[in-house]
Amino acid sequence: MASNKNRDIEQITQLIVADPGLPRPNPTSSYWQNPPHTLSKIQSPTLQRETNHAIIGSGITGLSIAKTLLNSHPTTKITILEARTLCSGATGRNGGQMAANMGEEYSHLVQHLGSEMAGKIAKFTLKNLDCMKELIEEFDTGDICEVQELRKLRVFLNGEKFEAFRGSIALMEGDHPELKGFYKILDGDTVLKKYGIHGAVGGALLPAGTVWPYRLVTKVFEDLLKKFPDRLTIETNTPVINVEHDPTCTTPAAYTIHTSRGSLRAENVFYATNGYTGHLLPRLRGRIHPFKGTMTVQDSNGSVPNQGKDVSWGFHYTPTYDSVTGKSGYGLYYLGQSVKTGYFYFGGENARVDETVSADDSFVGEDSVAHLRKGLPRFFGKDNSSSWKLVSSWSGIMGFSSDGLPLVGRVPSSLSGRSGQGEWIAAAFNGYGMANCLLSGEAIALMALGKKVDWLPGAYGLDEERLKSVLTERESVQALTAKL
Repeated sequence: MASNKNRDIEQITQLIVADPGLPRPNPTSSYWQNPPHTLSKIQSPTLQRETNHAIIGSGITGLSIAKTLLNSHPTTKITILEARTLCSGATGRNGGQMAANMGEEYSHLVQHLGSEMAGKIAKFTLKNLDCMKELIEEFDTGDICEVQELRKLRVFLNGEKFEAFRGSIALMEGDHPELKGFYKILDGDTVLKKYGIHGAVGGALLPAGTVWPYRLVTKVFEDLLKKFPDRLTIETNTPVINVEHDPTCTTPAAYTIHTSRGSLRAENVFYATNGYTGHLLPRLRGRIHPFKGTMTVQDSNGSVPNQGKDVSWGFHYTPTYDSVTGKSGYGLYYLGQSVKTGYFYFGGENARVDETVSADDSFVGEDSVAHLRKGLPRFFGKDNSSSWKLVSSWSGIMGFSSDGLPLVGRVPSSLSGRSGQGEWIAAAFNGYGMANCLLSGEAIALMALGKKVDWLPGAYGLDEERLKSVLTERESVQALTAKL
């Protein structure tokens, strides 16, 4: 069976350097996006010819960039370019959870970056989640986003994974006493008796939240358009084909952004394109790669109590690989529950590499959906899932990096292939966009305005050392094949 594994490794190498292409025009229907917002297809009659800042992407990152620019400069004009409908990418397709992953990642971060940077990253994600709460409080006055402040229960299905997690927590608390007590460790019996979860060897509780992400982003965009009608323009169904820079240009707007509806010029270009970034920045292929996730909405038909006000879940297990089918389980399932309907929002990846290292969200794998339908009831001790209804299923494209960290900052000429200094990126959130996107977008917006940003973790930057040592194609292959 070693030959099958070698086959998959070769395939991974080819997949991560492939052009992800533009977002597919016919994506699967996300439960979050129904019904569509009234702005979902907003578009000017004619594409304007010039703007100060062009933002490619209309998810939480693109929103953050726009909001920061508008609030930080009295006259600057912004154009958002979206290949599909408003907020139709990863933000409108995720699991709806606001939770940190610093505990399980801390020991790995220390090993590669040292305790000081690992601590800065941990605190950055916590601050980002606080800012998410502030954003919701400011804009969601009618509770349309169904936000819940609760605790996340990280459930460990394997003793080795649980002990590694406990060790990582102990290391973090020893290095940063101010983080002590953020996680509450539970034994397997408590996880079963108090939360009804079967098969756990242990668990941990941490402060978290759930939200309807699409409704939040579209509501904020709606309010920004009302507040800044002459300075903010949103162009949906306007995919960007390529970007050019004219070093001889005598005006600040030296960039030309070519779209399906014509071209416009801009002073700065912001890439909030996550898993699709490699299409417009080919030199990032292999360093960033798309990763396709599967989400379901399932109805237990009242057979499981509604805990949506109190807890969300993450199920951690040792990654699996089936040498016969080529399917890999990537070590994590994520779960939330609607307070209003009792529906479960359940996602996770267990599929062949060609199905997961993919930018094609126009279909959802039937095997992946069947796997999630079979697995969810068992966590609640229900072996017969015939009464559980599949309400919805869809796929979404995340962006992953070779070293597991986001890319946030100015795009150097070595990556853009252009001499200009006005290209910026915030992408590759490795499945934890809700804990990184908002402040990452704010950071590059402030940088573009010439403001100092000393609170962004330096490890997120695109310096030459990172590009040469860890942000490489070889490291991406190693990270993915480690799960095989």
